[in-house]
Amino acid sequence: MSKILAIMLSIAILASPSAAAQSNPSSLKPSHCSIGKGLPQLPDFLKGSGVQGTIVIGAIIGVNGCTQSVWVTRKLDPKLDEFAKQTVNSWKFSPATKDGKPVKVMV
Repeated sequence: MSKILAIMLSIAILASPSAAAQSNPSSLKPSHCSIGKGLPQLPDFLKGSGVQGTIVIGAIIGVNGCTQSVWVTRKLDPKLDEFAKQTVNSWKFSPATKDGKPVKVMV
């Protein structure tokens, strides 16, 4: 089950640059996740549920590297969706930068 959890919580960091960054996309550097505690353990109430699949999460990462908003764009199971949101919300990111300055991005 932990392998499934690792796959479920794997996210691709795809920066959605602002209009200013789009004029010179090479100057935008995407944010990177720096999880300090490793992958979370699946809660007991979800173990053995038999639910498998992929949940796609979207988030806004602020200039301080913290999530400002997290949402589910592809749902799987209400409890698992909420667990995935809470997990991503607890992660710390290195903020994206534009011209060397931190910027807010959507991932």
